[in-house]
Amino acid sequence: MNYLYHNISLRITIADNLQFTVCQSIHIESSVQVLANNAKIELPREFKNAVDEVGKSINISGKSILDFMKRGDAVKIEFGYDGKLQTEFEGYIEKVGAETPLLLECEDEMFQLKKAPRITKFIKSGKLIDILKAVVPAKYTIECNGDYSIGKWLIEDATPYNVLEELRDKAGIRAYFKNPTTLCVGMIVDFKAETVHKFNFSENVRRGSSLKFEQKESKPLEVTIKSKQKTGKELTYSVGEKGSNTKIITMPDLTQEEMKVWGDQTYKSLSVDGFEGTLDGWCEPRTKPGDAAQLYRPFYKDRHQDGRYFIESVTIDINASDGIKRANNLSYKL
Repeated sequence: MNYLYHNISLRITIADNLQFTVCQSIHIESSVQVLANNAKIELPREFKNAVDEVGKSINISGKSILDFMKRGDAVKIEFGYDGKLQTEFEGYIEKVGAETPLLLECEDEMFQLKKAPRITKFIKSGKLIDILKAVVPAKYTIECNGDYSIGKWLIEDATPYNVLEELRDKAGIRAYFKNPTTLCVGMIVDFKAETVHKFNFSENVRRGSSLKFEQKESKPLEVTIKSKQKTGKELTYSVGEKGSNTKIITMPDLTQEEMKVWGDQTYKSLSVDGFEGTLDGWCEPRTKPGDAAQLYRPFYKDRHQDGRYFIESVTIDINASDGIKRANNLSYKL
């Protein structure tokens, strides 16, 4: 579909009472691999007018923009074609630039988890869901995509964000907000794609797409799980190809069976056939990390690259040269 003849519409709402319907550029990065999704909004150098929540004009000429917005204010970004707006980012202003053009750096709901009260607690069960419930505020819904046991866990003077960061770095657990009230947590290979988007390379894929299919045999890997027991003895479990790229994960007090489950799942999530590069589209289809892309590549007669793939990350750029560009990074085949 050709989107060159459609008009771009957008609306940026700040603190629920200030709206902009034009800007210099928007850049949004979202992924299941990182904790916080981010957005950057560049407002024009000579910006003089905005509107309030009921559409009344607000003259900001000659005034400091800091009189109207500050760090921590809520931000919502909506855009689409020909007046058909959909929300694509909700979060908070993390930083207001001091230069012109004005750059607003924003962060999603993880901004609030960084500011939440610190907690010290020992989770004897070692179950991931128990760790999460101990730190994540009750107002959020937790979607944990597996019954994970990662050993006894000490939370020591940590915010919810600190705990999620430690779980990612030490245990390979991923966490992301799929919307402002729902936190998805688990191993990447266990995430379930709820929405499937169709991509036909002769119809709705940009020419600049840089996809390159890679087989897992070309990227040998070994995963080793280490776990220190109460007795002081250290157990190990390894899976994969010895002498290749090695990933080592250390977690306390796991049984040999739990280590095998953890090691096999980690290996499965990292050693997969998939694509390098990005699948580039326009505003539509409105892909999000955690969705699936159904690919159809008509120029391959054997259809070996057709299929359904997990969308790991999405980068959106809106500017004068790209229009609305949505770059999708694909992961394993579903």
